[in-house]
Amino acid sequence: MLWNKVNEMIEVNSTDNVLDVAIIGAGPGGLSAAHALARLGFSIGVFEQAYILRPIGAALGMGDAGYTALAKIDPQLAQQVRLLAVNPKQQMLMRPNGEVLFADESPLAGTGFTWLCWHNLQTCLYKALPATVSLHLNHTLIGFTRTSVQGQEQLRLKFRQQEDVSARLLIGADGYNSAVRSITVADGVPLYTGTMTWRGIVKRKNLPSLTAPFVESAGFQLVVGEKKNFWIMDAGTELLAWGGTALRLNHSKSSSALETVLQIFEQWPPLVESVITATKPESIIETGVFDREPVPQWGDLRRVTLLGDAAHPMRPSLGLGTTMAIQDVVALAKVLARTDLGDGEQLGVALHTYEQERIAISAPLQRLARQEGANSHTEDQADRLKEGFLAALAARRQASQKHFSGD
Repeated sequence: MLWNKVNEMIEVNSTDNVLDVAIIGAGPGGLSAAHALARLGFSIGVFEQAYILRPIGAALGMGDAGYTALAKIDPQLAQQVRLLAVNPKQQMLMRPNGEVLFADESPLAGTGFTWLCWHNLQTCLYKALPATVSLHLNHTLIGFTRTSVQGQEQLRLKFRQQEDVSARLLIGADGYNSAVRSITVADGVPLYTGTMTWRGIVKRKNLPSLTAPFVESAGFQLVVGEKKNFWIMDAGTELLAWGGTALRLNHSKSSSALETVLQIFEQWPPLVESVITATKPESIIETGVFDREPVPQWGDLRRVTLLGDAAHPMRPSLGLGTTMAIQDVVALAKVLARTDLGDGEQLGVALHTYEQERIAISAPLQRLARQEGANSHTEDQADRLKEGFLAALAARRQASQKHFSGD
């Protein structure tokens, strides 16, 4: 039914203001797109269904590839984001019974990899938005129609209990439950992977007795076993982030995320319980882990496309979600930099070029992330992680020795 509405062509003579680009979703991908496309001279509207940009209890990892992509959009912005993040210096791996398998310098120490709070990244991107970008909260997209204004095609976006908005280009950056994707790809609901996750953010001052690996505000700890995973990391000078995953048959949310996550990780090392109970119960995120099958096309190859999790949702096992979204933005901005949005044929070619470039990269990673996600709940996951950490640290130290010796 939505496609029937979309494909109607209505001839109008409206002289209302028309946005060059409408972006659905104000996450890191959508806001990065707003920055990149505003720098090209386009007028941008970002439309977010949330009422406020509230602190979300989650952290994300981003390495050199993500910062390189962000620097292509705005070098100063990339530097500002780095200042909010933490490179892990010390790392620990243990079993639920407290057995320590690895406790050493992090293999990631001294690299470009960082942990940072999702909300801190979103806030940094939001506060730096150019004046040509308008952000509209409480805007839930329910569909769009095509209109013709003085012979040029436009899109009229329809929002729940909000006025319509006209735009020349629509970008869905609205996550794995994307409303835009439901219209363009129409591949149904995302696929539940059989894994539930719980995440939270807690202030370090609420955990005064922290020990290694967290004494330098740059620690990372994993507890792995019983086909479950729990991680804790410094995600800012004053904040710790945590998360846990466990296999569950369905993704129904519980009446109390706090009680559920405490039960799932009952009798695990004391720090696990400490970080959970120190977190505001209402800020704990409980959600299923979802992905989708790769598809050969994201938009309509006319005036609509997708990016980030809306385009290629994948399990978080590779830690590439935010990086991939920002790289999508760079690729999209590159093709739009030489495109007249008023020329439908030219715009269609640009969108096709963008999608084919990014699908070739994202589709294999979606499949790999699915496999790695399944592996993360096997009986031998802790042993495999130990071997990987030891090998990575040995390789980094060997490379460092060669560097200083001049070999």
